[in-house]
Amino acid sequence: MWRLARWARKRGEKAVATTPTLRNPRTGETFSEPEGKSELLKGTFFPTLPEADLQDIRGTAYNDQIELPLITEREVHQAILETPPMKSTGPDGIINKILHLASQQITPHLTRVFNQSLLLGYCPSHFRESLTVVLRKPGKDDYTIPKAYRPIALWNTIGKIIDAIIARRLSYLVETHQLLPQTHIGGRKARSTEHAIHVITEKIYEAWNKPSGQAASLLLLDVSGAFDNVSHERFLHNLRKRRVDEKTVKWIASFLTNRRTNIIVDRYKSKEYKTATGIPQGSPLSPILYLFYNADLIETCNRQPNTTATGYIDDVAILR
Repeated sequence: MWRLARWARKRGEKAVATTPTLRNPRTGETFSEPEGKSELLKGTFFPTLPEADLQDIRGTAYNDQIELPLITEREVHQAILETPPMKSTGPDGIINKILHLASQQITPHLTRVFNQSLLLGYCPSHFRESLTVVLRKPGKDDYTIPKAYRPIALWNTIGKIIDAIIARRLSYLVETHQLLPQTHIGGRKARSTEHAIHVITEKIYEAWNKPSGQAASLLLLDVSGAFDNVSHERFLHNLRKRRVDEKTVKWIASFLTNRRTNIIVDRYKSKEYKTATGIPQGSPLSPILYLFYNADLIETCNRQPNTTATGYIDDVAILR
């Protein structure tokens, strides 16, 4: 149904093969050549972050970490089979269909590689390479500014297998050991937008039906550039604070650092850029990682009287 709706919406549109001349909104400088466009988009997609205030986490002691066992062949085989077979490829050019066909032969080898990667706390460098495809955000008034476009990262296929396994393991920890607030709904198994709506509407009815007839006010927050602006040090602190085991934290720290990408714009492939900020979009790990990053906001709000906060990835609703 969603595919049909998307087709019906776009059937009258003409395909646009190239982006128009882009303009730097700060300086007014324009760029019509792909090289200049990729440089401008790089600064928008991968900004230099201001220094985070980390005084409150200095010297924190972490206790009661939840140790996870080694990755099994069954986990690897399942992760391979769950990948969409014909999805676009990253720099390695390997489609998931190839992994499906060779899964019986490669699963034992990948299991050993992934376990050694975890034990070393090291994400292989070629798993951190990507191609960043530039797509228009629908319904924008002005497509000459960089913020009218979104980056879609295409990662190396085998690297996404271990990403999916780590994401599944984090999801298991969250649900088994209650590591995240119950009202943090997006990116979790068996929860949907509908659940978030029900939580809010029930609290509104509860306020209305009290003898005093309370009013309900809702504040909606949508973080701008949420994934791009994650402080790595605070994020890793949040993982440790929420009892994720040290070898997994070290692997994720390696996964986040020294990433590299080439931007694809107007069929032009840019030079390689380092993207050492934020959480990479397009990885199976990204949604669950962001839940750990902003969970404190929801917990802090929920400790206030007559207040309920719900989260859906980077969208937060605070009901008072």
